[in-house]
Amino acid sequence: MKVALLLPGYLDSPNYLHMKILDKGLRELDYIVEKLDPCHLWETNNVEEYSITNYINQVVERAESYLKKKPEEIILIGHSLGAFVAIIAGNRIKEVTRIVSLCSPADRIRSSLNWKGKEFRHSERELPNNPKKFRSFNVPYSFVEDGLQYSAVEEVKQIYKPLMIFIALDDKSVPPKETERIVANANNPYVVRQLNMGHDFRFSQDECNIVMGEIEKFLEKSFA
Repeated sequence: MKVALLLPGYLDSPNYLHMKILDKGLRELDYIVEKLDPCHLWETNNVEEYSITNYINQVVERAESYLKKKPEEIILIGHSLGAFVAIIAGNRIKEVTRIVSLCSPADRIRSSLNWKGKEFRHSERELPNNPKKFRSFNVPYSFVEDGLQYSAVEEVKQIYKPLMIFIALDDKSVPPKETERIVANANNPYVVRQLNMGHDFRFSQDECNIVMGEIEKFLEKSFA
């Protein structure tokens, strides 16, 4: 049995296009796939429980739930904040066999500036099945305070399992030079630098298919 956990980005729904395409592609590769709703945010709309620590704990809980079935593989595949969490959780869960990090920030320092000293940050995300309608979130500054204790740049120094780092070279949300900081500290990572693609490739089926194709190449690769 092979298990794949899909980790969405900041405030993103697990039912966005990129998660669905990765889900389908992985199932075709005979993985059991679970798309996580980070901190059950879309299910409950409860931002008070939304934190990187709780996200990591959720990944740990879901990974451990499969252990009694003795899976031959448990892989974590995350985008953006989900990629950041995949690196942290993937290092700390010894049973995780591979990590796929798509457009991960190096740390949470630059993101913290988006709060601009305010107690809450207002954000909107389109509904998965109706992009003309939106759900609003007011994320408290406590999210920032919690996140600042984690660093993908530091965490990758401890990772010796196969790690794919995907960099979209037209990424404006997480500039490539930021993700390259993770690459510089990683131990022999599998790096994909994708031309003509930005951070939000989830809006394009063609671009999602390109990303899935690169993940498939990584999963088919043997690592000594």
